[in-house]
Amino acid sequence: MRPLRILDVVVRFHPYVGGVENTVLDLNRRLIERGHQVRVVCADEPAGSPTSVAGIDVERLPCWRFKVGNTNLCPGLPAALRRERPDLIHGHLPTALFAAAAASAAEELGVPFVLTYHNDLAGEGLKGVLAAVYNRFELPRLLARADRVVTINPAASAALAAPAGDSSKISCIPWGVDEELFKPPAGGGPLSDAPDLVLGFLSLLDRHHRYKGLDVLLRALAEPLAELSGVRLKIGGAGEEQERYRRLAADLGIAGRVDFLGFVPAPDLAAFYGSCHAFVLPSTDARREGFGLVLLEAMACARAVITTPIVGMAGDIQSHEAGLLVPPGDPAALAAAVRRLHADRASLAVMGSNGRRLVQERYTWTRVADAYEALYREAVRTSRST
Repeated sequence: MRPLRILDVVVRFHPYVGGVENTVLDLNRRLIERGHQVRVVCADEPAGSPTSVAGIDVERLPCWRFKVGNTNLCPGLPAALRRERPDLIHGHLPTALFAAAAASAAEELGVPFVLTYHNDLAGEGLKGVLAAVYNRFELPRLLARADRVVTINPAASAALAAPAGDSSKISCIPWGVDEELFKPPAGGGPLSDAPDLVLGFLSLLDRHHRYKGLDVLLRALAEPLAELSGVRLKIGGAGEEQERYRRLAADLGIAGRVDFLGFVPAPDLAAFYGSCHAFVLPSTDARREGFGLVLLEAMACARAVITTPIVGMAGDIQSHEAGLLVPPGDPAALAAAVRRLHADRASLAVMGSNGRRLVQERYTWTRVADAYEALYREAVRTSRST
């Protein structure tokens, strides 16, 4: 079969760090290795970033200094897309402006439009009002325009069936992880008999990622303070909210047990997970938490996890006994889960082993690339036969 020409339209791309950006890179790297041609069109953020990444051609468009929500504004986007000659166009939500431009370009060029729905548009205040209007009126139109819709969370597949108008075009393809890069540390990492239970948390520490639940985790470690005195927390990530979290930890009386590590570079991520006994992602908002990629990375490193039922692989975590699920926004329940792991260190190794096996069985990038490649070819084949 001949290689496909794939145009991926995403608001930002590597070296910008984020869940969507990372997965677009990881998927397209593997498609390039299979002989396909991939071109990414995105905003030029960070400014002056390279125009070739891992064999992927990248067109980085000038953008205005301000954003709508967390989306760059690139006036030249529609014209740039019309200049392309792909076999298909792949767009992403929740970056609505870029997804709409991708859909329009696909229609003008007469090629299939594949939309990956990562999560809802959401927000507070005026942003929340605009997001609600978009989700109510514009989202169904965009879903109807798509030839294929990919969700990363099984719960989203059912929710999108009605607005998409055709449930048969919806597929659930989760994100993946590189199980060779993320693997158990040599020697097993922290010893099960270490005096402190070390927890890990990783996220951008900005206002757009408050839903990751760091506030809840900090409050859990202080509830009750005496019972969790043998627990330490390593926080990876940087952003304008970091100082607020520092103040919260101080106000709660746990500053001495919380380490703010700052931004953790990609080459150091496996070591970060390996330095912890367990990883915690207490996400609070199902509209914004599409998947929770960091959980896969931690499980690939054979680490037990604590999270909430709204993340994309929550059902698998529970059924494979790879970690614990707690209600979102509940510090007391999260504290109880931490106490359980603190009291039963033997379960850490069992959950970590189960998580590693789960990743190898269901969440490798090879499996994800297989699924996308088949979906792309079917979309192109169907388009050419009509």
